[in-house]
Amino acid sequence: MPQRNLNLEKLHPAPSLKEMALSIIKEAVLSKKLEPEKMYTEAALTNEMGISRTPVREALIHLASRGMIVYYPRKGFKIRCMTEKDVRDLFELRLALELTVIRHIAPDLTEESLTEIEKVWNRYVEVVQTGDPLELIHANRNFHICLAQLTENFYLINALDEIRDLTDLAGVRSLEVDSRTLEATEEHRRIFVELKQHSLEGALRQMEVHIRTTEERVTARIRKAMTFPA
Repeated sequence: MPQRNLNLEKLHPAPSLKEMALSIIKEAVLSKKLEPEKMYTEAALTNEMGISRTPVREALIHLASRGMIVYYPRKGFKIRCMTEKDVRDLFELRLALELTVIRHIAPDLTEESLTEIEKVWNRYVEVVQTGDPLELIHANRNFHICLAQLTENFYLINALDEIRDLTDLAGVRSLEVDSRTLEATEEHRRIFVELKQHSLEGALRQMEVHIRTTEERVTARIRKAMTFPA
């Protein structure tokens, strides 16, 4: 007699020590526990995390390859400080990638996909109410990840993931709870509305407004920080 489906939850592979170290270090950067221009050693991170040096070193090399940190072998690392030109260059690439995502998904979005996008946007609205800066960064990113994953294009998704690491780093002091947070919430809503109406032109326009506005806010904060350093 065939067994019926038990509907058991599937197990996901446990993250490696390198992946765990990578996640912890990135969180520390985005939460500003690690400060720009300050040298940190592998030994300090190893002691904090309670693991061997090898996965920590692998995580640092990975972050250095993505441009988030500057790694000094046998010395340590520093958080990379973004210049205004860095931000302009990053957002030029990010805009091209985000618009490519919209071109992929807008014409053929299903009701199921639209429901998922709306759920992720609603979660972002909920996080805004909490006022947690780190959770805001994640919720903002998840909205864009949700759109990118609908393309089912591995290379596009991966490229956006890499560029978001850097734009999140650049904007870590610019996307805290302020008027920009409310702006971004409304911009996400407008993108969703255009996608729901299957308006390619409208969704492209709203995504471009969102990315360019974010770029201007980040560069403005960088200029201010250079003029009035903390």
